[in-house]
Amino acid sequence: MSVRTKNLKLVVGAAGAAALAVGGLAAPAAAAPQDVTYSCFGGALAIPITMDAGTLPTSLVAGQTVTQTISSGVVHLDINAVGVALGQGWDTISAKTANSTGTPYSLKVSKTALPAAPAPLDVPATGAFTIRPSKAGTFKVKAGNMTATIQGFIGGVKANAIPLDCVAPTDGSNAFGTIAVTKDKSKTTTKASYSANKDKATGKATVNGAKFGLAGTGKVKFTLMKGTKVLTSKLGKLSGKGTATVAFKDVKKAGKYTIKAKFGGDAGLKASSGKDTFTVK
Repeated sequence: MSVRTKNLKLVVGAAGAAALAVGGLAAPAAAAPQDVTYSCFGGALAIPITMDAGTLPTSLVAGQTVTQTISSGVVHLDINAVGVALGQGWDTISAKTANSTGTPYSLKVSKTALPAAPAPLDVPATGAFTIRPSKAGTFKVKAGNMTATIQGFIGGVKANAIPLDCVAPTDGSNAFGTIAVTKDKSKTTTKASYSANKDKATGKATVNGAKFGLAGTGKVKFTLMKGTKVLTSKLGKLSGKGTATVAFKDVKKAGKYTIKAKFGGDAGLKASSGKDTFTVK
């Protein structure tokens, strides 16, 4: 029997147990509290939560970061859920979440004493999440899937903890609105270097959002020039950090050279270019 199966039996030990867990929203509320019900353990548990994370910004620039405070979250535990918790021998619970899809967020359920006998209990929760769109267009704000870790306490001492995987609803109740996103200007920083021993020139480009630092994606065109004459060109693929490097071999003739790097833009950044020089003696 797996640990997860054991945990499931611990949580669902009572017939009709609704849940002992908490859900976290992956995005801010439009303007008022909104109910979202998560489906956990393959649909065995339904976790209702209420969340108010303020008002969405109307527009953002790709790469711009907005952190929203989750100020009045409420986890609704029904009588069966509280009964399950008491059945573990717990007298107090707390919880935290991490998301696996959607906008990054964190949510912490306050350490809360359980009633002496099974009864509905509303548990407060607070936290924050971060919105950072990576492309221009319409950014959809919606709750994402999450994993909750439920921590039990007995007499003030930590007892067992139970992980709970939960899936966000797909009926539209997890949607909180949209944000218009525009492209940021980009900056292409270019560095040229030369190895006389290898007769090799190297061009390196770093592409980032000029204002909000979003890493560029796609390819950069590197052009090697001697004076005003174009010698050759190569494409370099940008890494996850927005850098690309190419090498030009058989560069032997004396003179001043230039390596130009041109970024054509991507889904979140506008085009830009840069250049650097080196000398062969």
